[in-house]
Amino acid sequence: MTGLVTVTLVCLAIIIGLGLTREDRRQLQTSYAQLRNINLVAVDANKLSAQIAELFVAGDQDAEIREARDSLLSGLQRQRDLIREEHALAGEPDATWGGLDRVAQMEIKVQEIDQSRLLIQDHLQAGRRAEALQVFNTRIYHQLGQVLLELVEEATVRERAEVAEALASSSRLSERAVDLAIGLIVVVAVLGVANIVMMNRAILRPVSALYAGAEAVGRGDLTHVIDNPSPDELGNLSRRFNQMTGQIRDQRDSLLQAQSTLSQQVEERTRELRERSEALVASNDRLRSVDASRANFFADISHELRTPLTILRGQAEMAIRTPDADAATLQQVLSEIVRKTDQIGRLIDDLLFLARSESGSIMVNRTRVVLQDIVGDVLLDGQNMAMRPGVRIRPSQPSEPVEVRGDPDRLRQAVLIALDNAIRLAPADTTVSLELAQSQDHAHIRVRDQGPGFTGDELGSAFTRFYSARPSRPRSGRGLGLGLSIAKWIVDQHDGAIRIDSAPGRGAVVEITMPLARRAVA
Repeated sequence: MTGLVTVTLVCLAIIIGLGLTREDRRQLQTSYAQLRNINLVAVDANKLSAQIAELFVAGDQDAEIREARDSLLSGLQRQRDLIREEHALAGEPDATWGGLDRVAQMEIKVQEIDQSRLLIQDHLQAGRRAEALQVFNTRIYHQLGQVLLELVEEATVRERAEVAEALASSSRLSERAVDLAIGLIVVVAVLGVANIVMMNRAILRPVSALYAGAEAVGRGDLTHVIDNPSPDELGNLSRRFNQMTGQIRDQRDSLLQAQSTLSQQVEERTRELRERSEALVASNDRLRSVDASRANFFADISHELRTPLTILRGQAEMAIRTPDADAATLQQVLSEIVRKTDQIGRLIDDLLFLARSESGSIMVNRTRVVLQDIVGDVLLDGQNMAMRPGVRIRPSQPSEPVEVRGDPDRLRQAVLIALDNAIRLAPADTTVSLELAQSQDHAHIRVRDQGPGFTGDELGSAFTRFYSARPSRPRSGRGLGLGLSIAKWIVDQHDGAIRIDSAPGRGAVVEITMPLARRAVA
């Protein structure tokens, strides 16, 4: 009877111990859910910041910004629920924890960010771009990043502490098992003294095995197994002891694995957050660069338009002040006026084309085009271009038709831009070559000149819109960084490529490459 009572008490202690380990597992799962949710909050915060940054590029983004804001607030509410669930598991549902205070601070910060976003929109609508950038950098980018990093760091420290507490609880459970086994050994030993004669061999060996198992568990060896197949109480106790150590071992391994996974997740999320922050900084820099480029472009366009208009006005005033001017003088004045108006018209055409290409309103109608026809039309137009004395245009093309699928008007425009740049930069008594060639799958159009060439910096920015060449290069109505960018847009729409091969002092080669049209099978 005494042995049965002892075994019952031991089993009850084992069940209580296993219940504690299940409680530790639930707390660990809650901690992991909090960390995963706080990383999702970090992602939503970065998304909100990025959507606000899009205001500088794409304009009105109210729907996307509200969606990102609501997602962030939903994540913060989920974080509050997880913290309260954790408090309930810990038996402290009414306690005041720093985690809830931090979530409340973050919700206040989201409202402040929304107010700052409205202020940014007001600045942008009023044309105060610099003030808008200042509000974004000081009130959104820096403050949001600081609060977010503090939240992630606090959550990480707290959850790691909870994992450590769970491991410590498992260790305490092991110690209880050792104490339980030792106490059991003492009880069994006392009973064995009374029955030493009859039950010597039946008790001492199982007790020794239990003692050895308790010592092994005390040393941290949870792989130790007690071999006692007897059906009595000690045999059952040994088997329960083995089950208990196995469960403790599994719980410990699970906790260690969870701790390792938690550390990896924290490191990965922190790296992603850092990369997103760096991407946001790069986006900010690009916004500043585009803003500066547009400012320089408008200054250049004002100069390019004012100069020919000033000349037109001067020519007209000179004709008015000379009422008795002969026909030859008036003819010269009118010719100059026509030339300048043509220059202004070409500049306006380029600006209109640029605006339409950005809005997507330019249609590219593809048909089968023979490139020899395009080259012929460009040569006719090139004869009427202004050029220095002695500049010659030398064409070269194969006799067999070279066909592509494309818009003939747009292709003619792209080739004419390259030829126009070459002619305007070609020194006197030099040759500008216009070559058409064909490889296995592609057609190639090359325009060669013997002009001043391009520097390395100019090559890197030649196709950038609003880019102007160095002051030492001759300027023309197409010297605002529009012509080559328009040509590149046209070639891109035809699945082709355009590149420049040049070096200072040895001229330049502009090459346009496009896929050949597939020939019909007879």
